[in-house]
Amino acid sequence: MKDTRLESNSTPAFFFDKITDITPDDIFSMGGKAVGIDLDNTTVYDSTLQLFPGVAEWLGKISAAGIPIVIVTNTYNIRAKLISKKMNGLPYIANAAKPDTKCYADAAKIAGADISEFVMIGDQLFTDVQGANNAGAISVRVRYRTREILAAFHFLSIRKKEKLYLINKGLGDKI
Repeated sequence: MKDTRLESNSTPAFFFDKITDITPDDIFSMGGKAVGIDLDNTTVYDSTLQLFPGVAEWLGKISAAGIPIVIVTNTYNIRAKLISKKMNGLPYIANAAKPDTKCYADAAKIAGADISEFVMIGDQLFTDVQGANNAGAISVRVRYRTREILAAFHFLSIRKKEKLYLINKGLGDKI
């Protein structure tokens, strides 16, 4: 069976090394008025409640610039709620079923932005980026920071497919 993810709409509009490299000016220059953030390997260490260094300060800078932030995650509700508390009570959508487009539209609505002005930041091409692109949002990929702990074999396979996808698109330097 052919893996259609390699032909999918999974090319990010923008690339950054890590979320803390993205400034409010970057978001505005992308046409963004609101931001969606992924959790695992984007803002927190995989399968933990621990924020990456600098994320709390980054959230403060983005909020101070008047940019609403919504967590959009496939993780379960209780974990999303606990991490949201660490992020000053950000609104969140848990069990988002990314890349399903509904969660992006819902997040944009929560943030008070049109989907075309909603910047989704995440580390996975076939969930965060593909879903954002299909929903009409602005997709941003950051490099994943650590190897996934839970379902490690599954994620190793995904990371290999992401690498192949980026190489096939001539974006091997973005791995």
